[in-house]
Amino acid sequence: MRKNKIILLFLVTLIALSLCGGVLAKTLRERDQEARARYQAAKQQYLKEVNWWRTTRQQFITARTKYRQFKNAENKAEYEEKARAFLEKTVEVLIRKLEALKTWISNKPALSEETRAKIVAEIEKDINWLQEKKSGIATASPTQIKEKAKEIRHYWRKHRLFVKRIIGEIWAARLDWAIERFETVAEKIAAKIDELKAMGKDTSKLEAWLADFNEKIELAKEKRDQAREKYQAIKGEPGPDFLRELAEANQFFRQVHQFIKKAHQYLIEAHKTLVEIVKEMKTLATATGE
Repeated sequence: MRKNKIILLFLVTLIALSLCGGVLAKTLRERDQEARARYQAAKQQYLKEVNWWRTTRQQFITARTKYRQFKNAENKAEYEEKARAFLEKTVEVLIRKLEALKTWISNKPALSEETRAKIVAEIEKDINWLQEKKSGIATASPTQIKEKAKEIRHYWRKHRLFVKRIIGEIWAARLDWAIERFETVAEKIAAKIDELKAMGKDTSKLEAWLADFNEKIELAKEKRDQAREKYQAIKGEPGPDFLRELAEANQFFRQVHQFIKKAHQYLIEAHKTLVEIVKEMKTLATATGE
């Protein structure tokens, strides 16, 4: 999948270069590098939190085992202390993950500003909710700890479904962005063909290639729409049978992946046709002395 993304980015950049010149390419490249740097920083902080969380989790499991084996006041106190620490660290890890996700979403130019703002607002709402849940954990009673843990576990289930849906939306948006640029190129080619035809040039090859080019774009759009239908079918709120729902979401997600992969392939094939069109246009332009 990564290879296809890299190829698609190259194709779109190539088209952008042909339409807008080298200055735009430099700006896009710099923006991409800055976005990657911000995301990597957020991701590294999240991974650091995960390492701390694993240590805290192991301490909690050890304390729980000791309490179950030797139920006394001392073991109970240690167990409760470790449970609070583990729950606090779990919330911190989730917050860091959301912050990394927010940074990733914020720097996705394929998404419209409205869509980015909507997703980021939802993530910030979740971050605030988790921060509220974190407050009071240090002094929570055993009953309160269990209740908070239950609420956070439900949140985590919802988050797993949410991320799958958002990734599908981003993939489709990237295709929207690329397809629009291919369609712009198709319009320019059609206009150029009309010019050459008016000069009395044989444009039959160009017309056939343009028809093939447009067909590939339509096929890519079809696969994109199928992918969109699948990721939109992923539920945003987990029900009582979460494992079944997660399995269903994973199945939808795999189908989204396959549809997006196929759409990428159609655009790659369209680009190959575009190369032939450009060659033929240069030949005809040279023949006319342009």
